[in-house]
Amino acid sequence: GDTNVSVIVNTGVRNFSLASSLGNDPKSAAEVVLSLSNNSRRKLVSAVEERRGDDDDGNGGVPVYIFEYTVDRGERAKPLRALSLVAGSRAGDAFVTLTVVSTEEEWENPRVEERLRKIAESFKLV
Repeated sequence: GDTNVSVIVNTGVRNFSLASSLGNDPKSAAEVVLSLSNNSRRKLVSAVEERRGDDDDGNGGVPVYIFEYTVDRGERAKPLRALSLVAGSRAGDAFVTLTVVSTEEEWENPRVEERLRKIAESFKLV
């Protein structure tokens, strides 16, 4: 079906941080990331920054950008809604994305939305 969860670990980067690589503003960062897809049918719903997990000093974790967006697939398929989370490793040598996606119709079902958001909420780097 159209419901999917993906985790991508991008290694081989140096000194990666959300702020230096994508900017200090999650909304601007989301717009840049979404524009890279060559799909003009993506629309940003929200973009926020949270801290997840605990860092080595117990200081409340690493920053995570959370982007929620829709994808209009035109006549060929139902529109999608996605929740993508992006975080850099503490060492700055990798960044990780987790994306939860399903049709907007599925997201409108409160039980399904709760499950999909729970998956996204479980994301943290350890």
